[in-house]
Parts: sequence; structure tokens; C-alpha cells
Amino acid sequence: MIRVGDRVRSFDFPHNRDLEGERACYVEGYVHNIVSREGCRRYEIRVDRDVFGGVDGREKHRVGTVVYPPVNGTPKSFGGVTDFVEMV
Repeated sequence: MIRVGDRVRSFDFPHNRDLEGERACYVEGYVHNIVSREGCRRYEIRVDRDVFGGVDGREKHRVGTVVYPPVNGTPKSFGGVTDFVEMV
């Protein structure tokens, strides 16, 4: 279970968890809070690493920002549940 203070990786695309190569797209950072937003509970993650297209730092505009992926286990619109965030 992911908690406030944990270091995590949040994948940009649910069907891809590559960590290397041109399909690697994710951010890393620390969970600062768990909030209710857009109708569900979400992790509040301050981004300190941004990998896009397999290149670390290509999309530097996300470093220093906050992202809000749904908490793992949140039901998805077309079935199943979210699981896009993992501990690092």
C-alpha cells in the first residue's frame, strides 16, 4: 500500500511499464498527500524525475510540478481498476 512519504513511479500510459527504451514514459517523486479530486482519491506527487520516450529529462516541464494519478484500485470507466503507480 502506498502512503504519504513514499517514493513512487507513475506511468503515463496504463498499457506500458517499460523503464528503458523509446516506450518508457513515467514520472517519479514523493507522495505528499492523498486528496479527493475529480470524483476520486488521488496521489499528490511532486515530480523530481521525468522520463519520456526513454529519455530522462526530455520533458523537463513536469519536474517540480505536482501530478494527481488516481489511487491504485480506483475503478476505471470501462472495467478493471487503476494500478499505474508503484513504489520505487
